[in-house]
Amino acid sequence: MSTIHVMKSFYSIRHVYYADDDPDDRFLFQEVLNEIDISLQLTLADSGHALLATLRTTPTLPDVIFLDWNMPVKNGFQCLQEIKQHPRLKDIPVVMISTSSENSVSRATLDGGAFRYIQKPVYFTQLKILIYECLQSIVALRHEEG
Repeated sequence: MSTIHVMKSFYSIRHVYYADDDPDDRFLFQEVLNEIDISLQLTLADSGHALLATLRTTPTLPDVIFLDWNMPVKNGFQCLQEIKQHPRLKDIPVVMISTSSENSVSRATLDGGAFRYIQKPVYFTQLKILIYECLQSIVALRHEEG
């Protein structure tokens, strides 16, 4: 049994967006965030198109975006490209999540400007650890940039 020791609050991360076409994955992600820090606000999108529409109209931007790679109509990589080309959105850290273990997918994602690439794990605890580590890395980066 593994234990995750979590900070009480990710003080510089308050709002997280997650886009995934699979409702089970969205539910799982929500459960992970609730276990990490119940005070984190989560906005869910069921497609890349819905995510981009929300990002273009929201007055308050998220602190981090998690994107599923494989979505219909507009996949995660296409969303990443649009986010990184948009002056208002380009500085938001984007974490790509995929079931793919191909190096070409992770390389393309990171070369495209993603903060991190996560291969979807099988177990809830593994996902929780990976998401927690991403959030910690973003907090540390913000602290360094000061």
